[in-house]
Amino acid sequence: MKKVFSSNYDTIHTFAQQTHPEGRTSNGNVFFEGNKIYSYGYHYLLGEFIDKDTIMINDEGYSISTGKHISILIGATSQYKRYYKTRTDIYYIHFHVFGYLRPKLAKARKPQKYISEIYSYWHSLNTYLTERKLKTKANKDPKYKELKKYVNSLQDKTSIQDLKEWAKQEKQKKQEREKRELKYKLQKFREYETDFFRVGKYDYLRLSKCAQYIETSQGIKIDVQEAKRYLKLLKTGAQMRGQKIGHYTTISFDKLLRIGCHNISKEQINYIDNLCNSNEVAF
Repeated sequence: MKKVFSSNYDTIHTFAQQTHPEGRTSNGNVFFEGNKIYSYGYHYLLGEFIDKDTIMINDEGYSISTGKHISILIGATSQYKRYYKTRTDIYYIHFHVFGYLRPKLAKARKPQKYISEIYSYWHSLNTYLTERKLKTKANKDPKYKELKKYVNSLQDKTSIQDLKEWAKQEKQKKQEREKRELKYKLQKFREYETDFFRVGKYDYLRLSKCAQYIETSQGIKIDVQEAKRYLKLLKTGAQMRGQKIGHYTTISFDKLLRIGCHNISKEQINYIDNLCNSNEVAF
């Protein structure tokens, strides 16, 4: 079974498929053993499968390059239940709230941003503790108790309606930013100026410069002949669930094609089908 992979993308995505017991990049920057994957050595546990459907991602990050590994792992595991260290670790959250957010809130002219962020951390922490049945243990932790007391004090002073209105406006602004960002990054991807980007929920395709591969916006390459075989199968109307393409397994095909961690629209399928010079009827 293959153990050495050509890129960080291939290594991390193969780990996410849980089909190989171990693997690494040729330079050893990223490697995995069983249910754990590491960035630049055993000192940084990048991610760990808690069970076959759930992964804990260490998104704290020590460097720009490890930050890229985190980003790839987040994209590669979108089909699973994901928890994040910065949103589930009581000690990290306590330090961030009292060491960074509370001082910022004390000086803020518009406090909604910091109050909303504190609430978000608190909600994520409690969701994790409840789902993993750790709430009883947490209730005895002094740092958890201090966080709870502080969040309750904010609720006494904060208008929930004001926060909801602020959040609605921020969501609209974010959607407008993402629309502009997608247009820019997709153009860069199609012009081969970047090999990876993640904006929104969907993934994008291109034909490689050498025309030998189909490449995804998550950095994955599929041999073009394998892609043509798969496209042909799609067009027959066959049951796609469970069908393989490379290392990846089809989850479903209705409004979207879901393969592993990829969510691919029919528009993208038609786009790549045309590039592959298929003469069959498009979807």
